Amino acid sequence: MIDANGDIGDGLPPQRIRVPSPFELLDRTIDDAETTQLMANRLAARQIFTVRDAFDAALASPRVYVPVGASTIPGVEDLDFARRSIAFDLAQRLHLSENVVRDYDYQARVLDSSLPHIRDLFIEGIISHRHVKAAVENTTGVPAEALERYDERLAAVAAGLRPDVFARRCRLVRERLSIDSLQERHDRERAKRRVVVEPVNDGMAWISAYVPLADAARADARLSATATRMRKESGEARTKAQLRADAFIAWLCGDGTPTAATAHPFVLIDGGGRFAEVLGYGPIDPRTAAASLHDAPSFRRVVEDPVRPARLVLDKGQYRPSADQRTWLRLNYGLDDAAAPFVSPDAEIDHIIEFQYGGVTDVANLVPLKPRLHRLKSATRIRLDPKPNGGIRVRTPTGYDSDPPPF
Repeated sequence: MIDANGDIGDGLPPQRIRVPSPFELLDRTIDDAETTQLMANRLAARQIFTVRDAFDAALASPRVYVPVGASTIPGVEDLDFARRSIAFDLAQRLHLSENVVRDYDYQARVLDSSLPHIRDLFIEGIISHRHVKAAVENTTGVPAEALERYDERLAAVAAGLRPDVFARRCRLVRERLSIDSLQERHDRERAKRRVVVEPVNDGMAWISAYVPLADAARADARLSATATRMRKESGEARTKAQLRADAFIAWLCGDGTPTAATAHPFVLIDGGGRFAEVLGYGPIDPRTAAASLHDAPSFRRVVEDPVRPARLVLDKGQYRPSADQRTWLRLNYGLDDAAAPFVSPDAEIDHIIEFQYGGVTDVANLVPLKPRLHRLKSATRIRLDPKPNGGIRVRTPTGYDSDPPPF
């Protein structure tokens, strides 16, 4: 058939393409979001159970990580190092922290042993990992004979609640089922008290403390009373929130007391004075750096080569690194972003080639490692070695290599 323009057609009537309505398009998009969430939940479930399986495999064959020692039969310490090793190995491969990896293992075990209904909902993708985390965390304090009721009650409502609302429900059900007295639970939790420092952007940080509520209330009341009194002083322009924060830090650092800031962090300053850094924590503004150096004698100022001239190579018979070597190593590796995950201000100095095997005590054969990593390297087949151009090469006996050679 020839149309009006002289083109040859196929002889079929023209097809009308139906354009979806806005409501249909929106419905499809929402369906896609729901399907994606379902898949993400299922993958999250698969991951934590796979992590659990990896822990089981490592504990079943601890000699993969731990060399044969005095006894060919793995002991408690061998199993402990196997557990540490698999956590470290997985953390490197998954780009997660070791604590997160251990949490996954723990969550999978609690789901299997105590929360089968919650576990099934998770595996099917009906609830998220955040739901599971809340349910697992709140099993602490629930007596064994009440865990079945805890699981059933929460599984009945989990699918219809947001994770934050579900977490509140978990706490409520836990409280109703717990037979331990509040005093017993408080005593258990009080043993976990700790302080955490979390560096954030713009030279700032959060410092938080997990402490008994009564102590927190007393500290809060004293901060408020002090800030209120200081605001009445002539010329005071700071807000109450700022005064509370300033008083909090002044008390913790012991400003004006003989024990003021007895730690010895380094303040690193670039040649032009454009920025500064507290080694092991992060950047701070030049004004704060200047105040720290002027007011706090515990801070040490370092510009470029901090310890020259210094003996960085010692006699072959000397095992312990010198103070200059420790300073040089902590600064050198502390400024190396690629090495940051493996070093810390309290790092222990490790011989790359062990001293008893001919390794010498000079900076070329020394590396500052976090204490737990130092012990892991010494007791297992995991290798942590400095790379020539910066960073730490990680190798594990399961075949992981953070810096594999080119093919």
